[in-house]
Parts: sequence; C-alpha cells; structure tokens
Amino acid sequence: MKTENSTTGNYKWILLALLSATYFLAQGSRQIFNAVLPQIKADFAGAGVTDAHLGLVGSAFTLVFGLAIPFGGIFADFFSRKWMIVIGTLLFSVGIFASGFASGVGLLLVAYGIVNAAGQALLPPSNSSLIGQFHVKTRATAFSIYQIVFYVGIVVCSGVSGWLSGLGEGGWRKAFLLFGAISAAWAVAMAFLLRDTPQPSFAKAPTEKPTDASSDKATVREALGAVVRKPSALLLMAGLGFYFYAKYGFNTWIVAYLLRTFPSLSPASAAFHAVFWFYLGAVIGVFAGGRVSDLFAVSRPQVRFDVNIAGLALCVPGLLVSAFAPTAAICIVGTALLGFATGIYDSNIYASLFEVVKPRYRAAAVGVFGCGGSVIGASGPAVLGWMNAHFSMSAGIVSLSAFALAGAAAIGIARIFFFERDRE
Repeated sequence: MKTENSTTGNYKWILLALLSATYFLAQGSRQIFNAVLPQIKADFAGAGVTDAHLGLVGSAFTLVFGLAIPFGGIFADFFSRKWMIVIGTLLFSVGIFASGFASGVGLLLVAYGIVNAAGQALLPPSNSSLIGQFHVKTRATAFSIYQIVFYVGIVVCSGVSGWLSGLGEGGWRKAFLLFGAISAAWAVAMAFLLRDTPQPSFAKAPTEKPTDASSDKATVREALGAVVRKPSALLLMAGLGFYFYAKYGFNTWIVAYLLRTFPSLSPASAAFHAVFWFYLGAVIGVFAGGRVSDLFAVSRPQVRFDVNIAGLALCVPGLLVSAFAPTAAICIVGTALLGFATGIYDSNIYASLFEVVKPRYRAAAVGVFGCGGSVIGASGPAVLGWMNAHFSMSAGIVSLSAFALAGAAAIGIARIFFFERDRE
C-alpha cells in the first residue's frame, strides 16, 4: 500500500476538500427525492400512490443504509478506505441516475431506496476515519467544515431539483439524471486524486511508510466488540437513532408540508425555503458547536457530549414553531431554529464517538454507530406519511419533539454514568 506525506501540512486540508466534495454529492443527492416528492406523487397518481407509499421509499433508504453501513466500516478497517470511497460513490451515482427512469414506486424504491443507499453506506466510515486520522487538534473544526459542505450540497441539489421539477411533467426525472451523472464522473476523479492511506495502527510514525503489519490486524469480532462493549457508544447510538427519526421525518415531508399548508408557494420556492433557511441555521450551529467543543475539550473532554445534548434539546422549539406557524414566514423561522439546533448536534456526532473508541476501530465504530442509528430512525418518514392521512402533517411534526428529547436523555445518561469509564 502506497502512502506519502504526513498527517500534518497541506494534504490534510486537500483530503478534507476531496471528502467534503464527495459528501456534497452524496448528501445533496439524497435531498432530490424530498424536493420533488409532490411531483412524483402527481406523476404516479394514476397508480393510486399515497403518502404512506412514498414515505416507505424514504424509510427503505434509511433502513438499507443502516444495515449496510457496518460492512462499509469493516471493509474500511481491513481493506482500502480509498477504494471504499470510490466504489461507494460510483454505486450511489448509479442508483440516483436509475431513479430518473423509475415508472412506479417499486422501481424508485429499488434504485433510490436500495442501490443508492448501499453505495452511500460505504462512505461515512472511510470518510470520517480519514478525517479523524489526519485532523487531531483540529478534529471538530474539520468535521464542522465537512458538515457545512454537506449542508451546501443539500441546498444546491434541493434548489436545482425544485426548479427542474417545476418545468413540467417529468421535470423531476432530470434532477436524478443530472446529479447521477455528475456523481459518476466524480467517482472516476477520486480514483486518481485520493491517496491510499493506511490505518494509523498499521503504520509507523506519520512520516514513515507503513510496515507489513497484517499479523497485528484486529479481527472483525474485536472491532465490533470495541464498540458494543462501551455503554457510552451504545447510548450515543440510541441518541443518533432518535435524532435520525426526527430529522429524516421532518426533511422528507417539509417540502410537501409547505406546499399543502401555504399553497401560494411554487414547487421551486418551497424546495428552496425548506432547506435554505434550515441549513443556514445549521451552518451557524455547526460552527458554534465545533468551536466551543474544540476550545474546551482538553480541559473538559465531556463537553462534546454536552454539545450533543444541547443540540437535541434545542430541536424542540424549532419543531413546535414549524408545526403551528400561521404564515409561511414564521414556518421558515421555525425551520431555521431547527436547523441551528441540528447543526449544534451535528458538529460533534463523530467527535463524541471517537472520545470513547480506540483510533484503530474508528471506521468500524462509525459503521456500527450508523447502523444502529439508522435502523432506530428508519421509520420516521413512513410514520409521518401515515400520520398525514390519519391525523395531520402538523401533528406529525409535533410528535418529532418527543424523539429529540429522548435522544438528549440517552446521551445525558452516557455523559453522567459512563463517560469517565469509557473514555479513550
């Protein structure tokens, strides 16, 4: 395995830029479905498609992503993180591109909910472990930048998708085709631009080439055990699951909620407002959370958990304002408040986990962490789709508050009772 340069200097920032661009496309492409969901329903109306059916597509994505991400972590720990990123990007681009040809919910579920999700599941373990390896003192700051690029990707993809969907019948298909093609081209570029960096435990000093340490490699059982035997890691995973339930449920249906509640909005403006103000708030929140945690982490290492708790608790006001807003402007204020809260939480998702997991197992930890969180939270879009028909969209949004508070409580238990024992 070939490597060069060290974990300091220019390459760590070049690496961050490359991985952030990949995240831009991956996370932005996820938003296409949410942004064009009303137009998909209109096109498939003749087949009797309901909100519950479309909610299942979003839930299928989250469930498949969660079940597949541990394999991404294991492969990343024992094979090449570079090629996991390249293969994952190529696979999700195929799923996104194929979604543009879907003639019904079944094909959309396979292309978007399964193929796309499987490809995206290969990315987080490799991406996050590489950032954690190359950025030590700047870890939360690096993850914050990474997160902000993801926010920008969602806003751009959502805005472009909403605009394309408003061009007439079948306009939503162009969004999938466009971003699928761009992502495929980026996968090829990454094969040449990204270095093949060994795991930190298998290399000598950062400036040296790695030795053949295959005999020192941990087994899959050891890697998984390093995560599941840590109560703090498991409680962080529970918190992530409750967060995913609330966030994925809200993000899947917010465009449809705006269009139904405030019919004066066009598809393009609803898609734009649904994400722009949310992620503008998130950018502010992620910078604030990242800087605060990096500033105090040396003297108060549990601060990363504190930031997680604060972010989840602050989700509640934003959800309530969005649900009960009498005007579109006030609803947008609610989404911005919610975005700020999620940004605070997002700034330390992986930084918190890495406090209680050995560096050697971080990629596997992200896989198990993401799996548990996604499985717990997968039902959010489907349940809200069901609630749309049996209660109201506002009631569904209000119900998400309970999950945000449950997540804060889980992480609070980890911080009070297990952090000191589990800290690495």
